[in-house]
Amino acid sequence: MADRGTGPSVLLLHGQPGVHEHLFPVAERLWGDHRTLNVDRPGYGRSTLGPISFGDQADLFAKLLRERGCSPAVVVAHSLAGAVALLMASLHPDVVSGLVLVASVGGDGSVELPDRLMAAPLIGGPLSAASLALYGLLGPLAPRVGRMRSLQGNVPVAPTLSLLGDRRAFLAEQRELIATVEEVQAAASVVGCPTVVLQGDADALVVPAAGRDLADRIPASRYVELPGQGHLIVRDDPVAVADAVRSLEP
Repeated sequence: MADRGTGPSVLLLHGQPGVHEHLFPVAERLWGDHRTLNVDRPGYGRSTLGPISFGDQADLFAKLLRERGCSPAVVVAHSLAGAVALLMASLHPDVVSGLVLVASVGGDGSVELPDRLMAAPLIGGPLSAASLALYGLLGPLAPRVGRMRSLQGNVPVAPTLSLLGDRRAFLAEQRELIATVEEVQAAASVVGCPTVVLQGDADALVVPAAGRDLADRIPASRYVELPGQGHLIVRDDPVAVADAVRSLEP
């Protein structure tokens, strides 16, 4: 975990798979006037915990904020971590002053057939591993093909097999996502804090319609669609994410 800066607190949660450094581009733009906590979620990076449920993650990070005197905080969550953030805001409203949900799950259309197949018994493990390998190796090559340049914001910059190291946590979270999708959507409807839903109009993993549906479910939300951005907004447009955090301040 990296705890830096002074000022209002911001908790940054990476997606699936991922590590806390993935949100450093956002944190760097907040350090001048905010305190940021970048964490490795259970099962990833240098976390000493194995994969745990989204609800248990919500409890874990709420406890972290209280123990470090960072409550209440704005929670920035990318992709699948949006499920954790929504549960945090609904179960522990005292520790969450606002949400910035970036290319987040939770809306209709954010969980599709490929997600269900990767969570399925027997075939889920091999499919998840194959998907991580193909995404890491072939994904970076796709934008170099003329008609696939729009995928650039959805894939790693350079080919890598490092994602395979996260396959156990990836599979566990795929299954958790399928099992709790209705719970996460119900949590969205009772979130009481101000929320910004950031969505790229070129997102190939969580489509814009899913982002709009998520924003519609959250009572005090604002939907922002970023032209030309894909799924990796925290990498490619961290200024927009930092601006969304500041927009939630009184």
